[in-house]
Amino acid sequence: MAIVAVSPHLDDAALSASVWLHGVNATVLTVFAGMPATGFTTSLWDRLTGASTSAGRLAERRAEDAAVMSLLSARGRYLDEREIQYRQDEPAPDIDRLAGRITEHLIGADEVWLPAAIGRNPDHVLVRDAGLLAAAAAGHGDVVFYADFPYVITYGWPAWVSGQQADPYLNPEIWIAEQFAAAGLDAPIRSAEVARLSSAQRATKTAIIAAYRTQASALGLTAAALAREPDKLDFELCWRLTLAAVPADPDGGGVPAV
Repeated sequence: MAIVAVSPHLDDAALSASVWLHGVNATVLTVFAGMPATGFTTSLWDRLTGASTSAGRLAERRAEDAAVMSLLSARGRYLDEREIQYRQDEPAPDIDRLAGRITEHLIGADEVWLPAAIGRNPDHVLVRDAGLLAAAAAGHGDVVFYADFPYVITYGWPAWVSGQQADPYLNPEIWIAEQFAAAGLDAPIRSAEVARLSSAQRATKTAIIAAYRTQASALGLTAAALAREPDKLDFELCWRLTLAAVPADPDGGGVPAV
C-alpha cells in the first residue's frame, strides 16, 4: 500500500503515526522544510532549543529527518515553504497555491494521511486544510487524520483510549473534541482507530524520538521524561474520514467537507 503522509514540520508525521508508517514503503512529504531568508538570525524556538543560528538548526533537523526516514524505511520528500517561526513579516502561504504543490505528491497514493491539527499550530492547520484540497484535487475520496503528537496528550490519554479509570476532574476527550469542532470536522472523536504500541513499536518510536534530538527536550520527550511517563508512548490515534464535495466558495477556494 502506498501511503503518503503530509507533515507540517520535520518530525510531525513520524512522531504521530510511526506505527502506520513503519516498514510499508511510505512517503513523508514535509511542507515547511524551507531555509530561513538570508540575513535571518535565530528564532525564539531555535534559541530555546540551544541553536546558534536557525539556518544551522534547520540543516541539523533535515539530517535528523533523513535518519528517521531510514528507521521507518520511508521516503522523505520536502517542500521549501518557510515555517511560521521563519516567516517574520512574510504572509502565510496561499492555501490554493500550497494545495497545488501538495497535490502532485498525492496522485497515485492509496492513502493520504494529514495532521488533525490538534493544538492549532497555524502551520498544522494550514497543512491540514491545504491537504484536504489537495486530496480532493488528486481524486481521493477519503483521508486519514493522524493525532498530532505530543499535542494530543496535552491532558493525557482519554480513558476510552487508555482503558484506565477516568479522572473525575480531568477529561482529555473534551480537549480533542474541541479541536475537531473548531476545525469544522464532523467526526465522532471515539471513531478513532487506536494503535496500542507493542514492545517493538515502542522501541522504534523511542529511536525516532532520540533521532529528533534537537527537539526532544523542548517537547518533553527526553529519555528521562519518558521514563517518568512511559504511557506517553502507549498509543497512536488516527481517524479515517470520507471527503464530501468541495463546497462552493466566492473566492474560488474552500475546504472539502468531511
